[in-house]
Amino acid sequence: MTAPDGLQVVQVPAGPIATNAWVVVDRESGEALIVDAPPDALGPIGEVISEADARPVMLVLTHTHWDHIGDAEAIRAQYDIPLAVHPLERGRLDAPGDTPAPVPPARVDRELAEGDELELGDQTLVVMHTPGHSPGQVSLYLAAANLLFGGDTLFPNGYGRTDIPGASEEDTVATISRLLELPDEVTVLSGHGEPTTIGRERRWMQHVADTGRLLG
Repeated sequence: MTAPDGLQVVQVPAGPIATNAWVVVDRESGEALIVDAPPDALGPIGEVISEADARPVMLVLTHTHWDHIGDAEAIRAQYDIPLAVHPLERGRLDAPGDTPAPVPPARVDRELAEGDELELGDQTLVVMHTPGHSPGQVSLYLAAANLLFGGDTLFPNGYGRTDIPGASEEDTVATISRLLELPDEVTVLSGHGEPTTIGRERRWMQHVADTGRLLG
């Protein structure tokens, strides 16, 4: 995708349901942040890192459903970088359980909280706790570049499922209402599919906020 000057942002779909990892490179420092770790993502992420001549500094998991964590431990170990996640999500990293694709346990090095700031060169990403699809789901907001790495928080014309264990319709409504505070120009880089913008989604998001009910 087209990124602001000084940044390279690469979408890496991987795994059996094409879950997106995102690699964010600060060109000046050469530092790279990896967002999410789908099954079979290690190889293509490595190609992006090599081509950019970048140095990974952290792996952030937006949440820990199996399709976002399959290669988490492999990526953490390959680059010897800290793995960061919200504390409500770490249980599935300690013991992934039965999953549609093999998922080994992964070591957590840092627990994320609302308002935490993650540095990438001169760039600062702010952690937003955006529960609903999963209790500890987080999004990373890079205000200077109008980017939101949202995991399964928001998609084109919709949001992450709320009919699965741990999901909450009430929390999803609250999160969607909160995201309305962001400018229309913010590009949302989702966990599946193509990017969208807050402006493009604002009409239905406002309806959800006004009614307090999700889309039928």
